[in-house]
This record gives sequence, structure tokens and C-alpha cells, in this order.
Amino acid sequence: MKFIVRSFLFAGLLLVGFTVSAQSVQEAGDMFNQGNQQFKAKAFSKAVDLYEQALQIAEAAGPDAFELQGKIENQLATALFWNGINFYKQRQFDKAIAQMQKSLQMADKAQNAKIKNYDIIYIARVYASKGNALLKKKDYTGAEAAYAAALKVNPKSINAYFGKSLLYKETKSYDKMIAMVDKVGEYVNTNRKGPQMYAKVKRMAYGALLNAGASELQKEHPAKALGYLNQSLKFNSSSASTYYYMAIANFKLRKYTAAITNAKKALSLPGNDKSDIYFTLAQAYQKKGDKANACNAFKHVVKGPNVAAAKYQRSHVLKCK
Repeated sequence: MKFIVRSFLFAGLLLVGFTVSAQSVQEAGDMFNQGNQQFKAKAFSKAVDLYEQALQIAEAAGPDAFELQGKIENQLATALFWNGINFYKQRQFDKAIAQMQKSLQMADKAQNAKIKNYDIIYIARVYASKGNALLKKKDYTGAEAAYAAALKVNPKSINAYFGKSLLYKETKSYDKMIAMVDKVGEYVNTNRKGPQMYAKVKRMAYGALLNAGASELQKEHPAKALGYLNQSLKFNSSSASTYYYMAIANFKLRKYTAAITNAKKALSLPGNDKSDIYFTLAQAYQKKGDKANACNAFKHVVKGPNVAAAKYQRSHVLKCK
């Protein structure tokens, strides 16, 4: 008799357990559906909260909720990603990163390759944007750390390499800047804006190196100036200004043949006023003892601060005809 009573008691407990489990699965399903409604309404923050609650209930329900749990995990990964995008649009970079990192973990668990790939791309992109914001504040240490974090997540992040090139331009670390510009070029096809970014960063690098060369000329460091100017040719080989500065640098270094070659190249390229170039060319010819070409070049100095000096050289020094 006792055995029969115990059997009925055990069966009753199983029934209660089954009923509780069924209720939990139902509750998790209801919560999941509410989350879906919020997701469709693009209320991603609310959707995340509901999915997280649904997942917690489903996990507690055990094996009966395994199928539902998988669906919740998949949707939660997606909602976390889009919630991160919303924070990104608001320039709340740390919150965006936190949401996307949670999304990445959930996407990995749910085997959602699409969202996982998006997370990797955008976490790096947000870190790069954070780095750019810090760079504008001249927080160079913080900016470099943000770019490094971006590349740790995605070593192919063109945004991070773009940002690092700007950072090294600001800190005048020109060799590092050039290396980062090359990286932008390497990954130019990984982003639809890649070609624009590459063109922009090449212009930036050219301008930085040209200015560095001009600055070194003013300091009477022609060899150092020539180094920067030669590097600038990698990014723009058709600028009259570059070859003009190279002509001056070589003239100061007493490399007159090179100065003549540079000046002629500068004259062959588009430019408004070539008087200064002709003056340097004439000086180089004069130093080489080529009177005819020196006289001819000085004759073309018709504008700017060197007109009087050119006339003096033609009339009193070279005695040009």
C-alpha cells in the first residue's frame, strides 16, 4: 500500500515539474515575441532587454526550451549589434563597443556568421572613430590606443590605418605615416569608401612631406629637406613645387647638375609663376660655367623678388648680350 502511495506521489511530482517547465517555455516564448515586436519597431534597446529576459527563463527551463533558446540567442545577437549601431550614430563610442562585443559573443554562441562578421568590422570602425575624436583633442596617446584596439579586433581595418596615418602626420612621425598610408592602399577594396580614403590620405601625406621639406630648407638643412621631398614623390610626382624645392636643395648641396634637372622638371609641369624656378635654374647654370644658358634663364625672371638680382647678374656679372 505504501508503494502505491509513493508511486502516485512520484507521478504527481513529475506532472508538477512538467507543468512548471511548460509554463516557463511559454513565458520565455511570450517574452521572445514581445522582443520581436520591439525589434520590428527598431526599439533595439527594449528588444535587447526582452530577449535577455527570455533567454534567462529559457535557460532555466532546461532541455524543453533548447530550440527556443537558440532562436533567442540568434535574435539577441542581432539586436545587440543594431543597438550598438544606434549608440555609434550618437557618437557614444564606449557604449557602442560594449553592445557589439556582447553581440560578438552571442553571435559566436549562436553560430551566426553574418552578425559575427558585422561585429568584427564595426567594433574596429567604432574604435577608429573614437581614435579620431581623441586625435582632434590632441590626445595622441589615447588615439593610438584606440587605433591599436581596432586593429586587434580587425587587422584589416582601413579606418584604423587611415586614422593612424593622420596621427603620425600630427606627431611628425613621417616614416610611420608613410607605412600607414601604404596599409590604407593595401586594404583599399575592403570598404566602399576605400578609394576616396586612399586618395585623401595620399594628398595629406604629400602635403606633410612637402611642408617638412620646405621647413628644413628654411633651417638650412638641404640634405634633410631633400629626403622629405624625395619621399613626397611617392604620393605626387607631378608637382612643380616639389621639384622646385628639390632644385634649391641640390643647389645648396652644390649638386648643380641635379639642381638643373629638378628645375627643368619643375618648369615642365603646370604652375602659375615660373620666375623663381628660372632664377634657381640660372644660378645652377652659372655655377657650372654655362654662361649662355644662365643668361637665357635669368632673362625669364620677370616677376617676384628676384627680378632685380637677375638683371644685375645679366648686366654686370655675366654681361649677357
